[in-house]
Amino acid sequence: MPPSLEAEEIKALRLQWLLSRALVVPVSLVVAAVARLHFGYRLDDDIDRIRAEIWSKLDAHDGPVIWAANHLTLIDSFLVYWAVFPTIRLIEDRRIPWSTPEYTNYYKLGGPVQSAFIRGLLYLCRCIPFLRGGEDAASETWRQKAFDKCVWVLKQGGAVFVYPEAGRSRSGWLEPKRPKDFLGKLALEVPSSKFLCVYLRSDRQISTTAAPPRGDRLRVVADLIDGVLPGETNARDISQRLFDRLAEMQREWWKGSDMARNCAGNDVVDLKGPLLRENFSDDLTEADQEWLERHLTKKELSALSALGPENLFRGFWRYFCAKEACHKALGRAVIVVPNGAFHEIEVDLFRRKATHIPTGLQLDVRFTDDDEDKLHCVAVLRGGFVGDDDTEGDVLWSVGEVPKGTSPGAFVRDLALDMIAASNDEIGTSSRLALTEDSGLPGVLWRGAPQDWSLSLSHSGRYAAASFMIS
Repeated sequence: MPPSLEAEEIKALRLQWLLSRALVVPVSLVVAAVARLHFGYRLDDDIDRIRAEIWSKLDAHDGPVIWAANHLTLIDSFLVYWAVFPTIRLIEDRRIPWSTPEYTNYYKLGGPVQSAFIRGLLYLCRCIPFLRGGEDAASETWRQKAFDKCVWVLKQGGAVFVYPEAGRSRSGWLEPKRPKDFLGKLALEVPSSKFLCVYLRSDRQISTTAAPPRGDRLRVVADLIDGVLPGETNARDISQRLFDRLAEMQREWWKGSDMARNCAGNDVVDLKGPLLRENFSDDLTEADQEWLERHLTKKELSALSALGPENLFRGFWRYFCAKEACHKALGRAVIVVPNGAFHEIEVDLFRRKATHIPTGLQLDVRFTDDDEDKLHCVAVLRGGFVGDDDTEGDVLWSVGEVPKGTSPGAFVRDLALDMIAASNDEIGTSSRLALTEDSGLPGVLWRGAPQDWSLSLSHSGRYAAASFMIS
């Protein structure tokens, strides 16, 4: 028995398992009926093949299974279960996974009647509620008990369903370079377990939502991989291997999507440009308050004020530069931010994050150039890692000073083509590339075909900059 669990808690788990076993068929049929009839979802045309392939691997493994999937909506657990678990297999009780929903997201929904119904449904669906927030002793104890309950289920030969990202992805993208250790720790506790990796997403799912768009098709990629390899003793290494496999499946899913996978943008600001000073005092320590309020949200204004008067000018343009980069990245995902709608994007420079307020999408931002003369920022919504001080990212960029007498637009286009050609030995020379434009967004043609490289161009005063991303 896991150390933090009392005998009564084990008894309660056994009772929950027994009751859910008795009602597994009607509950599973209700889940399928609601998905099909209420939401109008449909599965892959070749779902039978996908199920057959994954179940042939499960049949060859007579041990516990840890389900691990990407996470975008509040009903993902039901949808993944419906997609992967065929009705004919419902008699295989130990294969039915226990889920680990966030307590505050599900157990406090609605009024007394609705809340009681949801709690009852989650109980019958074998849920072990997790509490991810809180650093107090009670919250820590809750998380440890939930972890130990998962360990107990696995040691009985059962299955548990845990989201590796520990929450819904705010960018709509699973980032493999930011693994969490939880599933690695879980696998080390039960080395005989394997990971059932699932990437499920609806065709039109752009951002984190309560549910996928109604009537959409759900496409799924699934695989069964080892939990702990011989010699593995580090939870992070195990989790990284799991995240890497999910990332491969994510790329496979995107091959069948009409949506752009790589969504990044950039912006450059010439800090010596005279037009930038128009709304500031001569010493740059004060600015037109109404003008500031048109460009920055209340949170941004508060953070800017905290920087002090001496950093007002530079601080404002850092926010502006990040917003413009995010505007371009969102445009790649066909999310239009109207001109002048500065409040639709809120930047947190301390966390290096930005949020698109209408959708809740979160972007990563990074300043690659930040000196007395200029600022250059790149932003990534999805498709790759923006990079940080410790880890190289997937975005390449180039910032250059525009020669006198040269058109900034022409210069930045040549800068972009030279940068792309230099990054790939197979391309060799920029003469093999050409620039194109689609819906106002720059693109690259190679061998006559458009490439999903998320090219972004910018120029300001004396400087021009280009960025692109291939993941």
